[in-house]
Amino acid sequence: MPLKKTYYYKQLSLLTFRNVGWLGIISFLALFFAVPMHLILMDKKDYRRWERDQVYSEIFDINILVQAGIMIIIPLLLGIFLFRYIQSKAYSDLIHSLPVSRSFLFHFFTWNGFFVLIVPIILNAIIIMAAYWIIDLHQFISFAKIFSWIGIFTIFTAIVYFTCIFVGMLTGLSITQGVFSVLLLLFPAGIIYMVFYNFSSYVHGFPVDKYISDKLIYLSPILAPVIIYSDYSAVKVFTSYIVVCAILYIAAMLLYKKRNTETVYQTLTVSNLGGLFKYTVTICFMLLFGLYFQLINQGLPYHLFGLLIGSFIGYLVGEMFLMKSWRVFNRLKGYLFFLLAGIIVAVVAPFLNSKYEEFVPEVEDIKSVRIEQHNNYTNDTIMGLTSEENKTLVTLMHKELIKTDTTYDQDYYNDRINLTVVYELKNRKVTRSYSIKKDVSDKLLKPIYETKEFRQKLYNLDTQDDISKVKVDMPNGQTLKLTDKKELNNFLTVLMGDKRNESFGGMTNLYELSASVAVERKDGTSDYFNSYITVNNEKTINWLQIRGFQNLFTMDSQYVDKMYIVKSEEVGDNYSDLYSIEEIESKISKFESKAEVESKEQQSDILAKFVYPNQKYMVFVKPKYQDEVTVNFISEDDLPDSIKQKLKN
Repeated sequence: MPLKKTYYYKQLSLLTFRNVGWLGIISFLALFFAVPMHLILMDKKDYRRWERDQVYSEIFDINILVQAGIMIIIPLLLGIFLFRYIQSKAYSDLIHSLPVSRSFLFHFFTWNGFFVLIVPIILNAIIIMAAYWIIDLHQFISFAKIFSWIGIFTIFTAIVYFTCIFVGMLTGLSITQGVFSVLLLLFPAGIIYMVFYNFSSYVHGFPVDKYISDKLIYLSPILAPVIIYSDYSAVKVFTSYIVVCAILYIAAMLLYKKRNTETVYQTLTVSNLGGLFKYTVTICFMLLFGLYFQLINQGLPYHLFGLLIGSFIGYLVGEMFLMKSWRVFNRLKGYLFFLLAGIIVAVVAPFLNSKYEEFVPEVEDIKSVRIEQHNNYTNDTIMGLTSEENKTLVTLMHKELIKTDTTYDQDYYNDRINLTVVYELKNRKVTRSYSIKKDVSDKLLKPIYETKEFRQKLYNLDTQDDISKVKVDMPNGQTLKLTDKKELNNFLTVLMGDKRNESFGGMTNLYELSASVAVERKDGTSDYFNSYITVNNEKTINWLQIRGFQNLFTMDSQYVDKMYIVKSEEVGDNYSDLYSIEEIESKISKFESKAEVESKEQQSDILAKFVYPNQKYMVFVKPKYQDEVTVNFISEDDLPDSIKQKLKN
């Protein structure tokens, strides 16, 4: 009897190799030509003067698309072909008639398949190690990264592999096994993404970006190329993947032991899961269509229409899969129950939302508060405001944000600011996010920006002792590098003094004519401050002039032929359609508020204070000897008083 069992084991091993061995060969060859061969054939002479430690910081940098394809496609095909016999009645009866248990068959095929999966990875790693020492690849890769490559590649292929096997136990068709495996791998991140984005349409202040973060991709391992470049140090993520693999393995084994051989060619082998599958598909289609209509039009009617049509299509698709027929229009009774449940949720939800939307914490319960401001040009975060003054001001601002309109014109999307308030309470965190017009945002933020604590938190480079180098990129292309500690501290003291005394407009405007500042710290980290030194920072400009940097923020107006200033709202977003000065003068003549700047001194001052859109005032400039007209923006704070007066008349 032992000899007979040994014979069966040998024959089963040969059967496994015939069924899936070719996938292992393809995997090995594809990886070999993508990674080891690529490293071996590289021209080493071209990299002799390479300044960095290695040409490739990670082995995944080498032909990442090929590696990602192997990582996803090979384990999927392996999971399908490995248990192909359970999807054929005659083949299934033959295998299950052998004098071995189902548990043994499952373990045997699964681990033989896993062996086929990882051997190509290990063999290629050995080749890379050999090449590393024989032809000296230290300039291209780190030896330690070879081991991390083995581990990460194995974990990603394993979770795709075990997912496909698990799904294979639930279906009797190979095509549905492949499709459902991909969908299941995408499902966690996809469903959360769709739920939160659809949810954000109905809950004012819901911080969707807090939940839809980069970490969401970890929930869907099929997004391997993105995850690999996100965070190699996420040990808990890969530990979670290993745990998930173990759960899928055990669940697949239990399903295999109870699987009925008569379920071949059926969409689902577990009849009790039919309803769950159908309504899951319905919900997914509903959310997907709702998200699509929400993105193409921000209106509520369009979004509701998307949810309705999506749920109907999803229900039909689910029924068609289960019935394996398109004749399912006589089975809509279940969809009516789904609609009824949706209506109940829609009626009850507003009562729950109102409490969430109107919540503002009491000042005495706030330990600290953080403000995050995002638009197309800036991304500012102010950490840890703790003074009673600022906590009170932020709660007052929050109450005004609750009252703001939740809808907006798509044509003026660029004029929106995403404002997020994060409270650190005594026992929890509270986050709210709002999209508001820039003028409303400026009005609400101004009292907070003008507080002493806020300015000290925002402009604190002179209090940081670990800064080892400062680089200033001038608007004229010159560069100043400071490494001397005394000179560096002196510069930062002058600069921070200027910045703390800026007006609100100076703090928030992004000036075109500006110098950027980069600081490097002793630990190797760095920060870059774009559009940091402007014409308003007079003491800093004088400091630079003493050191030979002249005329950094002065503009010559001698080549300006005509200059007009109008309110941006009167022109709208179609200013790019105006080409000739005749067209502009014709249109401007119809405006109620307009001003022509004739003083050369005022023209120079205005030219130096152009900001990136969108601002309250638009400036049309026609240069001499040219037909083209340039369009720029300027803030109200930077306009000369005489021009302001003209625009008010």
